[in-house]
Amino acid sequence: MDNSRLVTEGKANIQLPNGEVFYNPAQVFNRDLSVAVLRLVSKIHYENVQKRILKENLKNNDSLPEQHNDLSTPSTESSTTIDQFSLGICHENGLRIAEALSATGLRSIRYALEIPFIKTIYANDLSLDAYNIIKKNIETNHVEHLVQAYHDDASSLLYNNRKNQFDIIDLDPYGTPAPFLDAAVQAIQSNGVLCITATDMASLCGNAPQSCYSKYGSISLHEAFGHEFALRMLLYTLHMQASRYNRSIEPLICMSIDFYIRLFVRIKHGVAKSQAQLNQIAHVYNCVYCGSFHFQPWGISSTDTNGNVKFKQANGPPVGTKCEQCDSNFRLGGPIWLGPLYQKEFVQELITSVQQAPDDSYSYRARMLSMLHVLNEELPNPLYYVTTKLARALHTYTPTLKTLRSAIMNAGYQVSSSHCNKDSIKTDAPSYVIWDIMRASAREKSLKFDEKDVNNPWYKLYNKPQTIEVNLSDHPDWEPETKKKKMGRFLPNPTPHWGPLGRAKKRKEEDDKELETVCVNKEAKDGILN
Repeated sequence: MDNSRLVTEGKANIQLPNGEVFYNPAQVFNRDLSVAVLRLVSKIHYENVQKRILKENLKNNDSLPEQHNDLSTPSTESSTTIDQFSLGICHENGLRIAEALSATGLRSIRYALEIPFIKTIYANDLSLDAYNIIKKNIETNHVEHLVQAYHDDASSLLYNNRKNQFDIIDLDPYGTPAPFLDAAVQAIQSNGVLCITATDMASLCGNAPQSCYSKYGSISLHEAFGHEFALRMLLYTLHMQASRYNRSIEPLICMSIDFYIRLFVRIKHGVAKSQAQLNQIAHVYNCVYCGSFHFQPWGISSTDTNGNVKFKQANGPPVGTKCEQCDSNFRLGGPIWLGPLYQKEFVQELITSVQQAPDDSYSYRARMLSMLHVLNEELPNPLYYVTTKLARALHTYTPTLKTLRSAIMNAGYQVSSSHCNKDSIKTDAPSYVIWDIMRASAREKSLKFDEKDVNNPWYKLYNKPQTIEVNLSDHPDWEPETKKKKMGRFLPNPTPHWGPLGRAKKRKEEDDKELETVCVNKEAKDGILN
């Protein structure tokens, strides 16, 4: 009797044995976003391949007609756009993709059926049950010419491809991706893209800082900005792994989504680019009461007249022993990545691509566009404040976003929301400006005090003398463009209790036996055993 069930997602039809392998409907958004991003990555890859071919032709054939000596005039082949390619066809110069933790093979099969200009996809899993269902699903979807099933340890698969590197590596583990990052940065081509999911948000958001340190080499903070802090810690870890091999990172799009974070990061080879990112790493001083944050960069870089980058040690610390606003202690977090979380041009092109895609391309098209529009408006400045926590620290009512945004802009600073939180304030204004505005707003409420409040942090915070003159009147541009155009900004989850499911169950002794079998077979194959 066949106990399997059929799941249709995108263009893929997947058979799932009940209880055997892992499938979570809440991750459909993750896969939709991944398909959209990699379609754009494939387009960029195709254009770069065509430019390279044209240059090689011009270099090797001086007798080409004069009109072809100009690289801005492409040949007939190079003028073909990637959208004109049929899906599901193997291309010699196409993308080489590795999904190191494939489970059912669903993601790899969707890539094969929905992304053009692909050469091959490795769908790998250590579980023998998963490997067998991957093979079955490959056959069911008729993508044997594009997708190959592998039964191997994820890191081993990647390490074995350090010479024959991939253009795309996708890591979507249950929990932390940290054990696979070293292998991934060694197995990725220059200008290749790493796609990384992390679902261990308890560690990343400060509930278990010791666990976070053991995985990522960074200390998490249990703060309102925790989800962005998680993104930046993972980027720091990835930067450190890449820099060991003279490689640098370029975040294309990094987002906090539901119960996980998802990163798409371009990896570039070159020692100079790697070292140039020294000033993008910092520790964070975070006030234990009011939540103010300050950054201690690891280094300072500058460019001389010849264009050479020079480095020196940073000065510090950026704060005293007590918070200037509420006289409370600081705690130390990080290191984190200070650079942008996304490449603005890439996000804008991605929005256009999703908007122009057929209506049935993505199950969560509306939510995807909602998050991308908010991300596109987001300032690159690290971390953010949450209005409710600011008000709670002052024991006052929460001012409206209109009031706060207007006051910050009236003071001459930029402001935006963060895609991580609908009540967020992200700005380039220093913390004292934020608290001056909050104090001015609170004083309009005529708060009452008792003598017992004098030594409390909130009393000190409220009675701190103003540093700037605060203007709480409406600013004409306080409203973000997406709100003006009445676009959906922070759409709700599709159903209640939307979140992670449990790990696919399997007895530990079976896992150990499978791992031992795989290792022995690999040694025999490589000629290590007689």
